[in-house]
Amino acid sequence: MAAKTTAIDGRSWLLTRRWLLVASAMLFLWIIAQIDKTNVSLIIADSRFLKELNLVGHNAELGGLMSTFFMGYGFSLFAWGFLVDRFGARNCAIAGSIAWGALVFVSSRITTINEFLIVRFLLGAAEGNLWPVCNALTNRWFPAREHGRVQSFWVSGSTLGTAVGVPLMSGLMLASNWRGALTFLSAVSLLPVLVFLFIGNRPAARANSPKTSEHAGTGEFGDRKGLRDLSRSTPFWLVTASQFVSCTTIYTMIQWIPSYLTASRHLSFKAIGAWITLGYVLATILTLLAGYIADRTMQRSLTGVVVCLAFSILVTPALALSPEGSAVALSALIAVAGATGALNGALAHALVRQDVIARATGIYTGIGNVVSAVGPVTFGALISALGGRYWGGFLFVALLNAAGAVIYFALYRQSKMKRAAVVETLPREVTTAS
Repeated sequence: MAAKTTAIDGRSWLLTRRWLLVASAMLFLWIIAQIDKTNVSLIIADSRFLKELNLVGHNAELGGLMSTFFMGYGFSLFAWGFLVDRFGARNCAIAGSIAWGALVFVSSRITTINEFLIVRFLLGAAEGNLWPVCNALTNRWFPAREHGRVQSFWVSGSTLGTAVGVPLMSGLMLASNWRGALTFLSAVSLLPVLVFLFIGNRPAARANSPKTSEHAGTGEFGDRKGLRDLSRSTPFWLVTASQFVSCTTIYTMIQWIPSYLTASRHLSFKAIGAWITLGYVLATILTLLAGYIADRTMQRSLTGVVVCLAFSILVTPALALSPEGSAVALSALIAVAGATGALNGALAHALVRQDVIARATGIYTGIGNVVSAVGPVTFGALISALGGRYWGGFLFVALLNAAGAVIYFALYRQSKMKRAAVVETLPREVTTAS
């Protein structure tokens, strides 16, 4: 009977309430957040914006618009982790969405780069609710065997949101201007409020569900840890380091790809939207595929090794393609950041107890995001240092992901050693019991 139940559950998991309602709500939240987050990549490629704020040639300052966002995003993650554990994921999702709408509207009224930097920092702080909210809902609604798939599902909102946001933002800017586009997006930012009114913090029958026990006992790195024990956990800090690689990759690539295509490859502002959108659709598919493979094999660390190495090998050759080919290839390669972000979440669930998952998420994603602020600025500085050429920036991101592959291999070794230690103790325990 148990085997039959498992088989039925395996066939129908997509039709459950947790997938139809909760997973879809998290995906929608990420799509809206990503549109708010990345609209600046098109704004800084707009000649009217650059002339209006006297920013032509100021590449480091333009990179700072994304870097300051993620400084606010990263620092606020620590606070959001505690707030989610205290007030619940639903309330924090709603509060964050209201703040997004207000701050996007304010950004449509700025007149100087310094004002824009401040608003971007505050918007980043408001969007810091994303990871704690979604990791808490994932941990409390989904069994461990689905963590890779559901994490990749809602994390794919980062690429799907860009796929939706690029043509939307391009069309709005062409129809009016960058200020009018931001005003419209401020209303769109409030839509998650309506969705999360119908989402609970956990299943109603959670206390009677046998599946919850799998989040309280032993994971692939040994006993799941409380907040105080994480400071001594090598796997946790390796996950934190891999989160830095993931965040730096996606934020840097998303910010600079449109500028590279218009300034270096001479694609028109109108043309890049369609090609980047195609690339992001491919990135979404690849992200979901990586999550599925990670769950099927239960080798999340090795999956991380493969995707990081693939990015490192392919990103610089993508620059040699036709302008349209480069647009699609570079956008599709952003899948590595979505995939590794999802894998990091699945690994965190195997490390941390359920009662502190939001706070632990705030720590590892907070540190990863704060430090990732160096990415867009470094890329912009390399453009200036190389006389307007972009190859140095892409090489920087390639080397970063090579380091990411090393980190994931270290995580694999940690997991393998823990399994070996468990196997070694089993005969002793049997002998003692006899």
